[in-house]
Amino acid sequence: MGELLDRVKLAKMVYGNSEVESFKANSMFLYESVSKPNKLVYGVKVGDIQPGAFYFLHYRDDSNWMRYSPVFAVSHKRFGNMVVLLAINFNFIPIDVRVTMFDKFMTDEDFEKDRSLAVDYTGVYKELIKWGFEYALVEYNTAQIAMAHKVTNEVVPRFLNSQHPINKYDPDNLFGIWRAKLGDRARRHNEMSSAMLDDFYDIEQEISEEFVALRGHIKRLRDSYEKYGR
Repeated sequence: MGELLDRVKLAKMVYGNSEVESFKANSMFLYESVSKPNKLVYGVKVGDIQPGAFYFLHYRDDSNWMRYSPVFAVSHKRFGNMVVLLAINFNFIPIDVRVTMFDKFMTDEDFEKDRSLAVDYTGVYKELIKWGFEYALVEYNTAQIAMAHKVTNEVVPRFLNSQHPINKYDPDNLFGIWRAKLGDRARRHNEMSSAMLDDFYDIEQEISEEFVALRGHIKRLRDSYEKYGR
């Protein structure tokens, strides 16, 4: 058991008499902090989003899971004229998995100094695929990010155990999606491996025939480029 898990357990005791009450309290804290930023959760410019840190994004998208995104920033890429933020979207990952996944990577010093974690795309992807949640690593066209709020490490234990009120938290549904995704994980892994080699695809050309499992994934990014590309 690491520092993050210890702090999550402490937060549950402090902010509720049960896991349900703690979850509700954390979710309201996140919602209110985004509405009225404070020293623990505060607004930043999109261009100041740094890999290795936690953020809450308001994103211009039809899906509420994308529109209200609690994320861990991983890296930036450029496709044509579009700058893309690659980040883990926690809306796709059950709370217990979120905490366990990050527990071994966060130290007491990370919390005390609000220090960004050392990350790269390949390392994060390899960790996610161990859990079968590699599809939670998604692209955000920075031109579509309406607002970004930095979540300091001090409140990450609460942040990971929360959800935007509009997005109902349903762990059974999340695990159902996970089980369905396992079926084409091998193909998706092969296609994602190509992405890690910077030949994901040419954003201004037709989608490569090599991509089957990720065709819809790629089309979303391509449509974003056509609508919001710079």
